[in-house]
Amino acid sequence: GTFCKLMHMRKEMEALGYTYANLLFYRETGEISPEVYDVVLYHCLLKNDEGVANGFYQAVMSGDENTKGEYHGQYWQYTKEELQKHVDGTLRDLERWSTKANSYDLNTHPRVPLILQHNGFVTETFLGVKSSLDMM
Repeated sequence: GTFCKLMHMRKEMEALGYTYANLLFYRETGEISPEVYDVVLYHCLLKNDEGVANGFYQAVMSGDENTKGEYHGQYWQYTKEELQKHVDGTLRDLERWSTKANSYDLNTHPRVPLILQHNGFVTETFLGVKSSLDMM
């Protein structure tokens, strides 16, 4: 898996007991680790209804998969929209960063090919995830 780059949701990730190593996108399949869905939903709920967010938090922390699944089902559209916004924004950033890197002189910036290779890998991963989300 590839890190899904949800740095702006660090507080939510840590509150749920996850690390960045849990928050993965899979390049080969476009799949998203379950922990990503948890963090994104918790982020959305905290912004809109702290009471509902606390209920979801309790379900995650107690390992109550049925209740957690009910929250995911009820609020799926919010999770999906937030993930799509993140994926689309990251793809735009990667394109901008690659364009900028391509403008550098390789004599003074010898790591540009490595940066471009990394950006290409991440772009490919995020395009697969975008395709999966668009079909959900």
